[in-house]
Amino acid sequence: MKRIFLIVLIAGALAGLGVHQARSSVATVSTPVITEPAEDGQQINPFDVHMVAGPFAGTPGESHVCTDWEIRNASDEVVWTAPCVTGAGLVHVHLGDGTFVGQLEGRNQLNSSEAYRLRVRFLGDAPPPQSDWSDWAVREFGTTSSTAIQPLVVSDVSRIPDPRWRDEAGGDIVLPAVQTRRARLRLDVSAGGTALEFAGVDGIENVVTNAQPLSAHGALRAILEAGDAGLELPPSVVSFTDGSGQDREVYLPAVTLAPGETAAFWIGEAGGAFLDASDGDPNATPVFSEPVNEPPVPWSVREPGFRIERFATGLRLPVNVAFVPQNAEPNPDDPFFYVTELYGTIKLVSRSGAVSDYATNLLNFDPTGSFPGSGEKGLAGIAVEPVSGDVFVSSVFAVAGQTDFHFPEVRRLHSTDGGRTAATQTPILQFPDEPLGASHQSSNVSIGPDGKLYVHIGDGLLTSPAQNLDSVRGKILRVELDGAPPADNPFYDGADGLTAKDFVFAWGLRNPFGGAWREADGAHWEVENGPGTDRLAKIEAGRNYRWDGSDGSMSNYAAYNWFPSHAPVNIAFTQLSTFGGSGFPPAKLNHAYVSESGPTYAPGPAGLGKRITEFVLDGAGNLVSGPQALVEYIGAGRGTAVALAAGPDGLYFSDLYKNFGASNPTEAGASVFRIFWTGTVDFTGDVGAGAAPLTVRFHEASNVPEASAWHWEFGDGTSSDEREPVHVSTSGGSFDVRLTVTGSGGQAHRQKAAFVVVQAPPRELEPAHPSPRPTPRVLAPR
Repeated sequence: MKRIFLIVLIAGALAGLGVHQARSSVATVSTPVITEPAEDGQQINPFDVHMVAGPFAGTPGESHVCTDWEIRNASDEVVWTAPCVTGAGLVHVHLGDGTFVGQLEGRNQLNSSEAYRLRVRFLGDAPPPQSDWSDWAVREFGTTSSTAIQPLVVSDVSRIPDPRWRDEAGGDIVLPAVQTRRARLRLDVSAGGTALEFAGVDGIENVVTNAQPLSAHGALRAILEAGDAGLELPPSVVSFTDGSGQDREVYLPAVTLAPGETAAFWIGEAGGAFLDASDGDPNATPVFSEPVNEPPVPWSVREPGFRIERFATGLRLPVNVAFVPQNAEPNPDDPFFYVTELYGTIKLVSRSGAVSDYATNLLNFDPTGSFPGSGEKGLAGIAVEPVSGDVFVSSVFAVAGQTDFHFPEVRRLHSTDGGRTAATQTPILQFPDEPLGASHQSSNVSIGPDGKLYVHIGDGLLTSPAQNLDSVRGKILRVELDGAPPADNPFYDGADGLTAKDFVFAWGLRNPFGGAWREADGAHWEVENGPGTDRLAKIEAGRNYRWDGSDGSMSNYAAYNWFPSHAPVNIAFTQLSTFGGSGFPPAKLNHAYVSESGPTYAPGPAGLGKRITEFVLDGAGNLVSGPQALVEYIGAGRGTAVALAAGPDGLYFSDLYKNFGASNPTEAGASVFRIFWTGTVDFTGDVGAGAAPLTVRFHEASNVPEASAWHWEFGDGTSSDEREPVHVSTSGGSFDVRLTVTGSGGQAHRQKAAFVVVQAPPRELEPAHPSPRPTPRVLAPR
């Protein structure tokens, strides 16, 4: 199973650790029951194996000292081990909590598409010490195949717009002047041939050669040749439009080459470069195993009319996003949204994308630890009160004397400088007797239409708290903005003092990571992680969602279940009550969007997650269609989809990790992306082919919102800014046509290959009037 944070409730006292000794002749500790993996033969991502076992059962009064965990391969060799683990690891560990050994020593994941065996045993504290080990519990499982990086496949480079090669600042890259042999950049295709070439000539500009279309599509490869002068280049990007009319960007790393040297890189679908160890061998097979860089946006939009951009970056484990109330006249430096960073900071992001601190040091403990594993805890949910602008955040806090657990809380932060920094912070909700571990914690907060605060708290990886109204774990709570329970809550009883059930709005939940309010039914909706099955559900006051420890119970009251798990972590609705629909078209209003995080800290695309999916629900909350991918991760890095919120001009989501080049999962460098609607561009012409001069009347047929400008390029060096121009082609050839339309969502374009085909004019004939008779040629006698 996959999820971002894993918080575990552990019962029982902890005893001192020691060296393993022979077990007692009669074991009093029962064999553990493995609940994750959930069943023999389950297929699990090799980067993110969740292991859960319990409960501990020994003689009366006996305590759980520690747990041995190990994974063996099909040859029964130990490849991963976590011996005598304590704390949260008593019943729940990840690969990051142990050590790879034997054949997998030095690795950080299991092999793909292989069979493995998990073994678990418990140690009790019955005398003599270190002797009362249970028998081993065993679970057989397999690993899924890794999702391959897809190549960027082309067969041609269009002549419009002009191909460009620029550095990161936007300046043109110019190759050195020719000596004997030119420096070059070639974009070759594995099917054979060069699609585009930049060559040095005079040190002032490059000679750009755009070859004819190749005979077949193939994987793109960039080959740099130093020439006689050597070559030193910064990171750069080549932008062009391929033969299908799709805009492409190829991101090349910095290179330093001696005279005569070459460097070659295969190009992935997202535009990132991968080392080509063959140095450009024309017979080499594309290999995408060694990425050398990653594009700024390693995501692909899967629905037409949408675009995605990186809006802000430099964040550290950004978990959730909450927007400030919309200003009538926004300025670039105005507060735009807040981001909770897992390790205790709230960041403010301005409308220009600038990032600053709103509040820091919000945790009273050091959250660092193995990741995935014990380090996945801290700050999580966030909401902004629309009247005061106060910020509410959920987290866990430490209690003196407790080292293995943390406890749920909600704080209210107030600003006196227009929301730029927090001046005060006040705990409004704390439960110091409800222990949690990493990561089934207080994970989501929102303000409902009734003005109340709704707080999600995970079950702590034990079933019993979710089914116990005397615990706040496994619940959604409803509280006043000062932390008091409203008297109209489903289980409120003012006669017996303040108890957990006074706060409960809904119960019987496992790990309800995400929640959002739906305008169409006025209801709160949640997305929830299960052991192997995830749930999307409408929340009803007082309802028991009947999580009982089984995957089957996750189907109760579900509008949709993910099986196997995709780790849905946040949900947002595009609706008129939320910023007027976030700029989405009418056909997309009242749809639900869910961020699926997939496996924890895994590189590359994921079959089970790393995407934003779309759901259509009817008025009663029944599923009409979905999930349908809106955007998917296609890069080689470790980014995923986590935070998700509907903003004034699109959906915003975070990728949690620094996507590429990080030394560890908690290094700063993660980003927030914006998905926005630009509309689709289309056009027709009354004539498609003919002899020159050929007159074509173009008709614009786009649905770009609030279109205000049009720009046509006709492929013959001419252009027009009329909405529906008439163009005359005077020379022969096959011409691509491109239309760019500017609307309220920015620019959108459409390019159609060989849209106009013109036959060259006939050769000029001799004049019809009489011409002088030629002088006769005199032949010499034989």
